[in-house]
Amino acid sequence: MITLATLCAAWLGVNLLHAAWVETRRYFWERRITRDADGLLPDAAAFTVGAGPVALLFIHGFADTPYIWKRMAARLAATNVFTCRAMRLPGSAVPAGQAKRQSLALWREAVDAELFRLKTAHTAVWVVGHSMGGALALDAALRTPDRVDGVAALAPMIAVSRKRSPLLPPWVWFRLARVALCLSPTFESCFSADGVAVDNSSFTYTRDRFIPFCVYRGLFQMIRANRGQAARLLHPVFAVTAERDSVIDTPAALRWLNGCPGPKEIHARTDIGHVIPLEVGWQTLTDDLAAFIRKQTD
Repeated sequence: MITLATLCAAWLGVNLLHAAWVETRRYFWERRITRDADGLLPDAAAFTVGAGPVALLFIHGFADTPYIWKRMAARLAATNVFTCRAMRLPGSAVPAGQAKRQSLALWREAVDAELFRLKTAHTAVWVVGHSMGGALALDAALRTPDRVDGVAALAPMIAVSRKRSPLLPPWVWFRLARVALCLSPTFESCFSADGVAVDNSSFTYTRDRFIPFCVYRGLFQMIRANRGQAARLLHPVFAVTAERDSVIDTPAALRWLNGCPGPKEIHARTDIGHVIPLEVGWQTLTDDLAAFIRKQTD
């Protein structure tokens, strides 16, 4: 009985200490940033650029914001072929209280609403996503094939890389942490708080730093939903993977993408990392994407 009481006290203490540590860190981080009138991180609002007949819905990834798409969207919009809409996933770039209300269901609902609006005003609609956003883009095409004409997936989150969790799969660590720290609902992100372009250090923006458990839960639910579904995706697929990616399981992503039966163009890059829109050579990949979409929509 004494041993059980000691274990319970230790578990409670660890939870409270972790929660206090994270909240203290979050408090001082919040004091260093300036949110806009809507409570969003700087430059984190959804945006639309271009007025072409083909709509592209851009979906950002884990802990990110629509700003990651600024350069690619501007380059595509300049062709006068595309309307580029970069959405913000519900719960992203907002204060902690709102961030805790994220879920896969809410992400899907927001994606579906964006697709519906774009489909009514454009000749074709493609979904472009990075990382978790890439998984959501594939999911959207699988769930609502009549609203999606094609998919572009950059480092899609088909599975989480084990490079940072060599002992157990990442989903196991998540479940263990969810039990061990169930009274401490937020983690501090292991990624940089600032997104910075590899080829241009002046292109920078603020990312989410403190991530609720619900985001991880939605991420792993998304991975499970897409598992084994490649053969059902008949849409054209443009994809880019990065061999130096330590976030997603690149071999798993390539196996999934190669299993898609529709027209596809897959760029397996060996010289870049995970955040493909911020990597060297993004201009060429953007132009290749535009050419592939034109080929499929002509």
